[in-house]
Amino acid sequence: MDEPGTTQRIADWIATVPRARIARAAPLATEGMRDAIGVILAGAAEPVPRKVFAAVSRWGSGPARIIGRDGALAAPWAALVNGAAAHVLDYDDTFAPLSGHATAVLVPAILALGEERGANGPELLDALVVGLEIMACVGRGVNPQHYALGWHATSTIGAIGAAAACARLMRLDATQARDALSLGVSMAAGTRMQLGAEAKSIHAGFAAKDGILAATLAEAGAGGAAEALEGRWRFVDLYAGRPAPEGAMLPPGENEALAIESIGIAYKAYPTCAATHLSLDALLALREREGVTPDRIAAIETDLPMVLSRNLMHPRPTTGMEARFSMEYCLAAAASQGTLTLSDFEGDAIHRDAIRALMPRITMRGVPEPVDAPPPPTIVTIRLADGRTLTETRTERRGSRGNPLSEADHDAKFRDCAGHVLDAAGVARALAAINALPTGGDAASLVDALTP
Repeated sequence: MDEPGTTQRIADWIATVPRARIARAAPLATEGMRDAIGVILAGAAEPVPRKVFAAVSRWGSGPARIIGRDGALAAPWAALVNGAAAHVLDYDDTFAPLSGHATAVLVPAILALGEERGANGPELLDALVVGLEIMACVGRGVNPQHYALGWHATSTIGAIGAAAACARLMRLDATQARDALSLGVSMAAGTRMQLGAEAKSIHAGFAAKDGILAATLAEAGAGGAAEALEGRWRFVDLYAGRPAPEGAMLPPGENEALAIESIGIAYKAYPTCAATHLSLDALLALREREGVTPDRIAAIETDLPMVLSRNLMHPRPTTGMEARFSMEYCLAAAASQGTLTLSDFEGDAIHRDAIRALMPRITMRGVPEPVDAPPPPTIVTIRLADGRTLTETRTERRGSRGNPLSEADHDAKFRDCAGHVLDAAGVARALAAINALPTGGDAASLVDALTP
């Protein structure tokens, strides 16, 4: 008898991995849920998700509510709107194997489908961990080549991971889960050309929506190719242009750690493209340690991996969204004030004279990455007007597993984000509902706590 293919082996794992094993990761999943919900609340009032809601609401209401505002839609459309809100501020987490934003896709899909299906708290967290694991499986098969080719993995691999999460939440069997993955592959799209454009924010919503559609179609009996990931014309072949490393895409064995445990989710300390973060960490460390003020700065130089520098395509941004993908703006703002917050990308903030005056003194250089080796470090050099030179190097950004945010940092971030739409009592209710997920609660009561 032939060995099952990669897609079937992943599907078997989705359908059969013991829930007690996944439940051991509930504290980590709760942390991921909290961060994602916070950034969704902060993004809910932004123009992009409002435009998406206006576009899809004409097709009728449904059982899944929009987080942070009035309105309820069919689950796929609610996931689309909430996914756009999760990604619009670029404050959402990143996940290394994915080379993208995991919970900005998974949480909107899980909450919308969970509200439709009456899922309880442990089921929501279980689906989140499973979806993240499949993102890791597929990511290991195609990255870093997939990302380097220009694909926006949040949208491409995201659709497949969301299909897996939704299949798990719906308790699909192995054949149905395989079909959900296959259908998710057919929906996978989105390129990095959209960085700094509104479409980039909507990519997370597309993937969340597609995950619900793929799993629901599979549940109804709609099938796809039995092997969708490896082989001619399959995902790896088309989206990476070379075979996956041997065994890279297989899910963990019985005694192996889950991806959320061994790799972890990296949380953002700044509401900007992650490609700016190591440079920001280094700059702010120098600024604090040396007492550097803007009037003393002759030049700021940052050297970073080429693949990251290519994301930062807006040296002279004209909108807050473009500014999130501008190394020049982000470093100038941080050097000027010693911090970088949501307010630095709102309204006319990006046009402040002091920041614009500093931006021409900032230089970014991309360093080619060695093949099959760790990426080069990020180095920030500040040249002072008195002739002195200050240098700082970073390899592990703040918020990553190796350099984690403190619990106080996480709490402050959530309260700041949620405070955009909830009052203090509402923020407390939201936190209580999230913290109750490992042992109880459900999607409906959680979303109840996320509406003003």
